[in-house]
Amino acid sequence: MEASKRQRVDDQMEVEEPAAVVKPSGNLEEEFSEDLLRLYYGRIFPAELMCKWLGYGTQNEKSAADNLLCRREFSFTIAQDVYIRYLSFENADALRKGLCAQLPHKIDIGAVFTADPRDHKKFKLFEPVQREFLIDIDLTDYEFLDCDVKKIETCDRCWPIMALAARALNQILVKDFGFEHLLFVYSGRRGIHCWVCDSRARVMPNDVRSAVADYLSPKLNAATGRLSIAQPMHPSLRRAYDDLLEPFFKETILGCESEGGFGELDKEAGQVRLLDMLGDDDVKARFLESWSRGAGAAQSGLEKWNNLVKHVHSKKNRALSSVLDEIIFSYTFPRLDVNVSKGMNHLLKSPWACHPKTGRVCVPIDAAMADKFEPWTVPTLRTISEDMDKVKLGSNAAPGKEIYDTGLAPYVQYMDRFLSRIGDAARAEKVREITANKQSSLDF
Repeated sequence: MEASKRQRVDDQMEVEEPAAVVKPSGNLEEEFSEDLLRLYYGRIFPAELMCKWLGYGTQNEKSAADNLLCRREFSFTIAQDVYIRYLSFENADALRKGLCAQLPHKIDIGAVFTADPRDHKKFKLFEPVQREFLIDIDLTDYEFLDCDVKKIETCDRCWPIMALAARALNQILVKDFGFEHLLFVYSGRRGIHCWVCDSRARVMPNDVRSAVADYLSPKLNAATGRLSIAQPMHPSLRRAYDDLLEPFFKETILGCESEGGFGELDKEAGQVRLLDMLGDDDVKARFLESWSRGAGAAQSGLEKWNNLVKHVHSKKNRALSSVLDEIIFSYTFPRLDVNVSKGMNHLLKSPWACHPKTGRVCVPIDAAMADKFEPWTVPTLRTISEDMDKVKLGSNAAPGKEIYDTGLAPYVQYMDRFLSRIGDAARAEKVREITANKQSSLDF
């Protein structure tokens, strides 16, 4: 990729101008424009909610050392792909003012630093001290998908893969690590993000983040195209396999396209892809022949798979039989961009930003209900504007409150509940800390 060009905007900003990206086909002017952005940032964007989240109860602290919000980095990508880093805002009004002034096409959120990011050049020691543990999953990392990522329709069709990833990650992060506050966000186009907001997750150093990321990422064997899964399976993987992965593989990966599946064994390219993963040329030749004619060709994807499994097990080859499990993992287990997860200083697209290629808002979703989520119903800048016109919203409403009268209402209500849970946990932790200090004083 062409190296990013750097330029100066003013003394407060450091700017990068990335190489141009390829724009998808289709006319998106009705869904995304600076006029729509101006309306969205000025009247709808939930700046108060964002500051409440990123402040974690410290946003009203007067001391910069105690205020997490004012030391949080934001970055904006504005028109002409100009990238502005090291922005910070002391409150919701300042954030909304900055959004309205710059009209960013993309908003990214970084770490909490030792000092105000706007003043980073004044300090010799300027480093990240706190950051949610992040997970970024994109359809482009699932190489087996016949998905043209330039077409939003094919991205939407592949959403079940992202829904499965959300449910699997939620299960592992909650049951294996004990995390409680997981914010999953639809990326607006072809992926999902997860923000682990527990206090102990936010202060994990990079080596711990790397260890967690590795735990969540079985290694991909480039030679075979399979994820490497040791036998017997780790209990976490076995649980995910039994509860989520194998059922999804049989119902959705092998399910016919007319019923919402991917029909992997209903087409020759998919048959070749799966049998190549198996790594046995004799078995491959046998089943490609069987599935191409007669009764074999008429079988459903699940019937073909069951016959393949039966044949492999009949060979009494334990190593080959274990490959069947690896094939299922390769089609279903979440594919993380581990670089996003391993570094505290990595930036990630903000919730409530709008995707410039679709106009869709990056909305939070409930991982437990991810399979019910329909990305094609997510509000766009245009539909939000239409919502405002329909209800004839008055200008007397406070900025950010009008969101409850748009199609974003259920999403902002979900985030309200999420932040309430974080607040309850923080208060309970504070009470425990005070109680422990009192008990320590009494013991002394």
